Amino acid sequence: MTISTKLFATQMLDQFKTIEERLQGLQTQVATGSRIPQSSVQPMDAVTLSARNELDTRLTQYQKNLAKVNDRLGLADTTIETAINGAIRVKELFVASNTDTVTQSERLAARQEIEGIRQTLLGLANATDSAGDSLFGGFSTEADPFREKLDGTVVYHGDGGEHTLSVSEKVKLPTSINGSNVFMQVGSGDEKKSAFDVLNGLSNALLTSVEFLQKYQVGVSEGMDFKVYASRDPQTWSFTLSGPNGPEKISATINSDSMDPLVDAINSSSTGLVASVSGSGVISLTGLGSTELIKILNVSIEDYSLAEAKPSRYIEVYEKGTTNVVAKVSDETQGLSSQSANIENLVTQLAISRTTAGARLKNAESQEAVLSNRLLAVRTEIGELRDADIETLITELQTLLVSRDAARQTYMKVNTQSLFDFLR
Repeated sequence: MTISTKLFATQMLDQFKTIEERLQGLQTQVATGSRIPQSSVQPMDAVTLSARNELDTRLTQYQKNLAKVNDRLGLADTTIETAINGAIRVKELFVASNTDTVTQSERLAARQEIEGIRQTLLGLANATDSAGDSLFGGFSTEADPFREKLDGTVVYHGDGGEHTLSVSEKVKLPTSINGSNVFMQVGSGDEKKSAFDVLNGLSNALLTSVEFLQKYQVGVSEGMDFKVYASRDPQTWSFTLSGPNGPEKISATINSDSMDPLVDAINSSSTGLVASVSGSGVISLTGLGSTELIKILNVSIEDYSLAEAKPSRYIEVYEKGTTNVVAKVSDETQGLSSQSANIENLVTQLAISRTTAGARLKNAESQEAVLSNRLLAVRTEIGELRDADIETLITELQTLLVSRDAARQTYMKVNTQSLFDFLR
C-alpha cells in the first residue's frame, strides 16, 4: 500500500496529539493525586465516587451531631451531679436540725443555707450548653424554662419533649433530659412536688418549728379551749382526738363560718369528751377524769401539701377560760419531721435522672464506635476510587515521554527526505 507524504504527516500528527492528551492527563493525575480528574476518564467509578462522597458528608454531619449529643449529655450529667450534691447537703442540714438539742438560731442558720442551695438549684435547672441552648427545656431551648414567681414558687415554662439529633439514617438520640421529669416530678403517685417546693417546704418548716406544734395535750380535768382557723371554702379537716375513753379519728367538712359539723363529730365520737362552740367560734372540750389527757394530734387539712411560711389554717389552743394562746397546732405537713420523705424523694429523683443521663451517654458512645467504623470504611473506599497510584503514573509518564521524543525524532528524519534523496 502506497502512503503519500501528506497522509503520513496527518497520521503522525494525530498520534502526537493522542500522546500529548495522554501526557496531559497523566500530569494532571500526578499533580492532583486523583485518578479521576474528570468524570469522563472513569465514568462508572466517578458515579460511585460521587455517591461515596455524599455518604461521607452525611456521616460527617452525623459525627458533628453525635459530638453535640455527647456535649449536652455530659453537661446535663455534670449539672445533675451538682444538684445531687446540693440535695445531699440539704439532707445533712435536715438531720442536724431535726433534734431537740438544736436551737432555733441554729435552725434559722441552716434555713439560710438551704435558701442558697435552692437558688443554686434554680440556676442549674436553667443551665445552657456551649451554644446557649437550655439543657432542660425540652424542645424549647431559647428562654429559661424555670422561672420564679413573686411568691417564691417556681413554674416550668418548657414543654414535655426532648431535643434529639440524628446520628444515623434511622437513629435519633436525645441530647438531654426533660426538665419537668428532673425537677418537677419529685415523689410518687399523685403526691408529686417540684424540687423547689420540697426545699421551700423544708425552709418554711424550719422557720415555724417553734411557733407551730403538731400535737398538744392537756389534762381532762382542765379542759381545752381551741379555735379552728379554716378557710372560707369548705374543706375536710381530720385529727386524732384522745379523751377519757381513748383516741378516735375526728373528721368533718368545715369553713371559717361554721364549726358545727366538727362539734357534732366530736360529740358523736366515743372519746368521752363533750364539745360546745361559742359565738366567737371557740370550741370547748370537757370530760370526766382526773389523770386522763385530752390530746390533739395527726392534724390533716385538705389540700395542705407543703409547709407554709405563714400558715393560715391551724388550731389555736387557749388557756382555759381565757384568750391567752398556749399553742398552735398545725397540719402534720407543717412539721419538720414530715419533710424527711420529701427530701429522700428529692435525692432519689435526682439520682434516677443522672442514671438516665449516664445511660444515654453510654448509648451515644456505642453509636460513636459504629459511626467511626462506617466512616473509616467509606473513606477507605473513597481513597481507593479517587487516589492515584503515583509511582505507576510517573513510570508511565516517563515511558510515554521517551516514546514521544523518539517518535518525534524519527518523524523529523523521515519527513525531511524527498524523492530526490533516493535518486542520488
